Amino acid sequence: MLLMDVKGAFPHVAKGNLIKRMEEMGFEADLARWVESFMADRKVIMSMDGKEGDSMDVETGVPQGLPVSPVLFVIYLSGLFGQVEMKEKESGSEGISFVDDVAWVVEGEDVGECTQQLERCAAETEIWARMNACQLVLATGPNSRVGSGSSSNPEPNRCNGFLHKTRSSKVNISCCN
Repeated sequence: MLLMDVKGAFPHVAKGNLIKRMEEMGFEADLARWVESFMADRKVIMSMDGKEGDSMDVETGVPQGLPVSPVLFVIYLSGLFGQVEMKEKESGSEGISFVDDVAWVVEGEDVGECTQQLERCAAETEIWARMNACQLVLATGPNSRVGSGSSSNPEPNRCNGFLHKTRSSKVNISCCN
């Protein structure tokens, strides 16, 4: 398992890419136009100590705190899984997500092969992210470690693999920062 996080998830949703994804998914044209209108002509004013700054246009992102925003973000991110899983269909990799957290899961009998599959998933994720004005980073923090072993990582930007035997005698590798 490779854990990744969408950096600045809601604020970085690109309107054009979201509309394109909705069209690819077969959403009604009226709904896509509503989303386009919903994301257009937005402004923000910074306020500090009772003093307001100039009004600034908001060109990208969906507003946090509105019920529709998580739905729009999931639609936006959904293209990632189809692209990576299609490229890696022979390996059986599977992508799962919860809000802005993405996990790539592979199963296999060889640790090296599993690691290579996860590396290919990460590379395809990076390609998709660049094409969709999105940035994904390796998940970090106390809850991102899977398996057992030392909780310290001597190389903070490298993956640590943890092996798990399954009932079918296959080896699962969990790789996380």
